[in-house]
Formats: sequence, structure tokens, C-alpha cells
Amino acid sequence: MFGSDALRRRAPLNANRQIAAFLIARGDAARDARDWSRAAVWYEEALRLAPSRGEIHVQHGHMLKEAGATQAAEQAYLAAQRLMPDDADLALQLGHFYKKVGRLAAARDAYQRAITLKPRWEEAQNELAALPKTSAATMEIPATDLYLAEAAQALADSSKSVRLVPALQPRPEGALLRDYNECVEVRQMGRHERGAWGVKRTVRGVATIRGFGISRTPVAEVQLLLDGRLFHRGSVRGPYALMQERHPHGLNKYVFNLWYDFANLPAGRHMFELRLLDAEGEARSFHDDIVIASPLREVDFPDSDALVEERSADPTLLEQRIRARASMVRSARRELLPRAVANMLVLRTDQLGDMVASVPAMRRLRELFPEARIVGLLTGANAGFAESLSVFDEVIVVDFPDDDMERRRIMPLDAQQALRDRLQPYAFDLAIDLAQAGVSRELLQLSGAPFLYGVEGSDFHWLSADFALNTRDPVNRLDVVPHSRKTMALVETLGAIVQDSFRTERRDDLDRKRLQRFGISAADRYIVLHMGARVAFSRWTGFPELAALLIERTDLKVVMMTEDRNVRPALAPQLVASAKFQLLEERLEYDDFDTIVSFADVLVGNDSGPKHLASFRGIKTVTLHTARINWSTWGHEGDGVILSRRVPCAGCDIFYDSEDCGKDFACIRDISAEEVFKAVRLYV
Repeated sequence: MFGSDALRRRAPLNANRQIAAFLIARGDAARDARDWSRAAVWYEEALRLAPSRGEIHVQHGHMLKEAGATQAAEQAYLAAQRLMPDDADLALQLGHFYKKVGRLAAARDAYQRAITLKPRWEEAQNELAALPKTSAATMEIPATDLYLAEAAQALADSSKSVRLVPALQPRPEGALLRDYNECVEVRQMGRHERGAWGVKRTVRGVATIRGFGISRTPVAEVQLLLDGRLFHRGSVRGPYALMQERHPHGLNKYVFNLWYDFANLPAGRHMFELRLLDAEGEARSFHDDIVIASPLREVDFPDSDALVEERSADPTLLEQRIRARASMVRSARRELLPRAVANMLVLRTDQLGDMVASVPAMRRLRELFPEARIVGLLTGANAGFAESLSVFDEVIVVDFPDDDMERRRIMPLDAQQALRDRLQPYAFDLAIDLAQAGVSRELLQLSGAPFLYGVEGSDFHWLSADFALNTRDPVNRLDVVPHSRKTMALVETLGAIVQDSFRTERRDDLDRKRLQRFGISAADRYIVLHMGARVAFSRWTGFPELAALLIERTDLKVVMMTEDRNVRPALAPQLVASAKFQLLEERLEYDDFDTIVSFADVLVGNDSGPKHLASFRGIKTVTLHTARINWSTWGHEGDGVILSRRVPCAGCDIFYDSEDCGKDFACIRDISAEEVFKAVRLYV
């Protein structure tokens, strides 16, 4: 059963949700009008109907804080924390709150928690560093808490020339425990896109709905609803025990990973609900506005494994078709840009000083793309200077004024349309904004270029690539590097990502005779099958079958490498007995390992270090890549091919919680031995 009586809900309760949404909207309006007390009342009323909305508890806390009701604000924040214990931003907000009310020790703990939840978060680190320092004797740290006491001492001891870093020391067992609550969490479903309805979660064609629920009562099924109407029922995996639970009280995790073709549903904006039903008929739901948009085509995005162009109204048949498809086989040599750069648009739509500071970067662009036609999109303030430099093949002057009332640069819609129409005939391949500030970044979207590049910003997720460089004055934390160097770094980074800098390197000090101790003669042609990988679930399971195919159909000797002592007993006796098979099942000295890799004809490996070493040594390499991360990022470089699979849940980024997959890692296990054998035959 889900939670207390106050939290139990029998589906559907559309009326309550609609009323809560109305109250939240009134609260938002009062907040925007800076009427803090009235906003707090509206949010409080909404929470009576939707007490599990952690984000509304946060807004309630913000309003109470601004209204001066600090004790009530703290209770609101803590209520949100109970619902969202792993929310780093909430921990940061708690730090701000405690700092404001003068509780510095609590603020310090909150900021540290934010950093723990989101490592290397600069904002939280800066807030922590900026807190007034107190001595170890006056810090609010329990005397029995040795861990915190040691941390305080390390922070307070400024006499040492090298400061210690308390954040890196192991935490005590108690600090690793977590408080869990019954909940529903969706980890993957579409992506947020900007459209006619604003920025909304958008699904196109075949999509995954992946996540989990935490429940005390066993979960029976997952239901998907659109505008209150049920359109799919699915099963869950579980129960799974919760890790490091502080107060075990019968909660378990139930995982879902549903593949569904949204092209079968009406396009447009809808209210989506994912509902988990437990064995007692109780329900808990996840709600969100979604936009169903037209499907994308695989031919337009050949390098993305997350795009699956497959049609079936039956989700079971859809999954069967996806899993029956051939694996993707791509060359390890790849380019970031979708095509060669023939036409480039460069934005410098600001002032003369900005243009002067950009001269080295613009000349570097010419060196990087010597054959490209480079067009400058400039303002009248800098066009004359630019034309005197001969850095552009053509200059387009645009009216893009800085408005005092708007406090930003603006361009009316009719002027935008005129600019888009003017730029369209150029068919730009790449558009780059040299501005460090984001005032002109949106203009890139009018270029029509398939590759858009500029300095990063939270509102510019649509950029094809972005760049960030921040230096800091030790006192005021502002930038200290000259603008010209930051702009040059922007351009140099573009050059680094579009140009292939990978080079192979052989070792002259390795002797092939070293192989004899491992049963490999000087005359043997052999293939290395490396079975290992640090992330256990990214290991392909078809190596024994592949070894049998290689022995049967080629003249290669097969050297299988593993550190798992359970591999040998599981191998077929005829494979182990073959004179063409050698199993190495121990950790080797590095030079021995490097020698075996360096003289191989081919190496087949998982997403792991050995395949990178093989490619670096110039060995033909076949990578078997799990879709948890993009093949184009961590697939090997150099010679060879990368095998992967198109699945809707590609990019899950699962690392520690392997149970979260819900599909038995079909993205790696569905690669067949026959497919890998054919890839090897490209080279032997």
C-alpha cells in the first residue's frame, strides 16, 4: 500500500488534481507579483490536495522565507527533503536558507550535502567556500562524530602549506544511510523541447518510459494514461531491496522500462499519467504535460542509437521487432560535423571592442577551415572595422540594438523573418556565435545551419556543441583572462572537436618472443578476445560462442583473456581442448599484457580500457558497446568498427544501480556472435 491514509488515492482523482493545479497557478501568479504571504497561502492549500508534490513544498518554503516566517519555512523545506532526499538543488536551497537565518553550521552541512549529491558543483562549492570561517571549537559539531570533527580540524588548520580535503575521505557507515519514501520516479521519457506550448517534455515516435516506484505493498502493474484515458498496461521488475536504507520498513523498488510508439496517439499537447497499481488496488502516479510530435527518421540521425524507427501498435510486437533488428556496425573513424564545412556564419552582433578582441579567433577560424566561405553577421558598430581586416568573405549588417527598457538586445519577429530569409540561400553548414554573453545566442537558430556552436548557457540546450571557460579573481571571483583569449579558446575547442587528433603509437621495446610463455608461438596469427570490463553489466556474454566460430571458420588462434575464475568451468570441453584456443585467466604484468595486445591481428573487447590500448597500438579493434553511453563518445578511435544496438532507452547512463535497466541490458546482450564474427572477418 502506498503511504499513510492521507496519501492514499484511488485512481482516478482528476478533480483533485485540477483543483491543485489551479491553486498552484494562483500561487505562481502571487509569487511573480512578489506577494509572498498570499503565494504561501495558495501553495499551502494546494498541498492539502497534493501533499506528495515535493517541488510545491519547496515553493511554499521560499514564500514563507521571503515573508519572514523562518520557522515555518524550515518545516516546508524539510518536508520537501523527505520527499526528495537526493535533490541536490534542494540541498543548495536549504544552505541558502540557513545562511540567511544565521545558522552557519547547518548551512555548511547543506552545501556539503549538495556537493555530495552533485560532485564538482561549482555553485555549491563557491557557497561553501564563502561561508564565514569559524574555529573548530565553536562549530556546531557533535563531539562523538569523529568524521565531522576531523573535517572541521582539517578546514581550520591553516598552518599547513598543503590543505587537506575532508570531502575526499571515506564517510562513516551511518552517513551513507538514506531515508526512502514511497514514490514514482520517471528517469527517461522524451526530452524537453521548445515549441508552440513553451518548453515541454516531447516524445516522438518510439520512446522509452523508464523509471521505478518505491512501495511497501507489491506493485502489480504499470499503467499509462493520456488525458485520463488508459492506453497501455505493462509489467514491472522487482521487488529489489533498497540500498543503505536508514530505517528498513518493508519498502522495495519496482522497475519499469516500457517501449511505446507514440506515433499511434494524437499529436499535440496532452496530460500524461504513469500510474503504479499495487496488489491492494491502491495507486500512486507521476503526472506531466507532454507534447506528442512527429517522429524523427533514422536516416537523418544515423549516429544516434536512441532513435528507433519501427512501427507497431502492439508494444509486445514492437519490442520483438526492435530486439530482432541487426546490430549497428560503424567505423571507428568518425566526424562530429554532419558534413564538410563549405559555408560558415560567424556572429559578432555587438560592439567595436568585442570585434577587436575577436580578431585572433577569427583569423584562427580561417586557418582551421581554409576552404570555407566565411560570412560575418555583424552590427553597424563593428562592420567597418571587420571589412578592413579581410577576415570575412562577406559581411551582413543586422540591426540588433540593446534596449534600455528590455535590458537586452532585441529583434522584432518581422525583422527575424527577414534575416532568416536572407540567410537561407547560403545553406550554412556551421554557425558560431563568438560572444561570451548569451545576448545573441538565439540568433544562431535563424542561420539554418545543422551545427550550432557557442558559449554554454542553461537556456541553450539546443546548441550542437557548447564551450565554457571560467577563470577567477581570488577575491571577487570575477573573470581575469582577457576576452581575446577566451574567444580564441572557444575557436580552438571547435578545432579540437572537429579535427581527428588520434595517432597510433607502437612500442619498439616489446619482443614477440615474450609471447611464448603464454602458449603463442612466433608463427601464430591470433585474435584476442578480452572479456572484462569494470562495469559488469556492460560485458558481452557471447565470447565463448564467438571463440567457437573463429576456431571453426578461420586459421586464427584464439586468446581469451579474463580475470574471472568461473569462466573456464563454463566453457565447452571441446573449446578448451582445442590447440587453437588459449585461455589466460589471471592479471598479467603490464608489459606482458601490452605485448599480447600489440602483436594481435585483431582484438575484440567490451567498452573497457584494453580496446582503447589496442587501437592506440594500431591493432584492428572490434568494440562491443553498450548503449548506456554513446558509442561515438567512448567507442575506440583509429582502425576497426564499433558494434552497438538501437534501443529507445539508449543513453540511460546507468552505473551503480544495474536493476534500473528493466530490459536485461538488451543493448549489449542482443549483439549476436555471428554479427561479431562478420565484423572480425573484415580484417582477417
